[in-house]
Amino acid sequence: MTKNKEQLTEHLEEKLKITKRAANNSRKERERANANTKMHTTERNKLNGEVNELVKDVKSFKAERDNNNNLVREKKIIRKEMSEKLKTTKTISWTSENREEDKLRILRLKSKKQILEDTLKAETFSLEDQIMAKDELDDIDKIIKRINKFGHLYEVAFRHQELAHNEVQEAATLAQKAHEDMLEINTEIDKKRELAETAHRKLRRSKKEADSYHHKFILALNVEKNCKDMLSAIKSKGSEAVDNAA
Repeated sequence: MTKNKEQLTEHLEEKLKITKRAANNSRKERERANANTKMHTTERNKLNGEVNELVKDVKSFKAERDNNNNLVREKKIIRKEMSEKLKTTKTISWTSENREEDKLRILRLKSKKQILEDTLKAETFSLEDQIMAKDELDDIDKIIKRINKFGHLYEVAFRHQELAHNEVQEAATLAQKAHEDMLEINTEIDKKRELAETAHRKLRRSKKEADSYHHKFILALNVEKNCKDMLSAIKSKGSEAVDNAA
């Protein structure tokens, strides 16, 4: 009977050692998996937060694009009106008073042109100012040509039409820029959503892994407790405990 007691005790002690190692390993693996779950959860939440902020930006750019598109439509109506007015001014019969007024305007423009030319010759302008002055000289020549051909009323109408056209172009450019920014952000949103989904899948796997190791850990603890109880019973009850275990 003593031999059976020693064999059972030895068997239980060996099983207890194995069970403790298994419990310790399961605990470490569970903690590792839980840490990964926490890491992937943090990553997913961070990406989802960034997506939410980017969605706000998309809505803002969309509103900006739509507002500028509406502005384009409004400016096109004005431009059309200015274009019609420009055509009308070509048919106006000038009075002597209009012709004299046009001559005075041309004289003032030529005087301004002469001043710019003299200043450029004196080389007192910076390179940037020289470029601007030359552009202004070209503009003056165009204005004089239009006044000579159609009169000052045409020139005024031309300026209004040109301004309306530029405003259409500006609004269209802003609308296009907002649209491109919106598309760029949408691309970034798609990338971050994909990364967030990947992080979510990883956290689900690591959580499942953690649950599995937790289950193994609990089983090992139960086996460990049973081994300790049986060893304790053998020590306290001796042969009777061996007989019962048998």
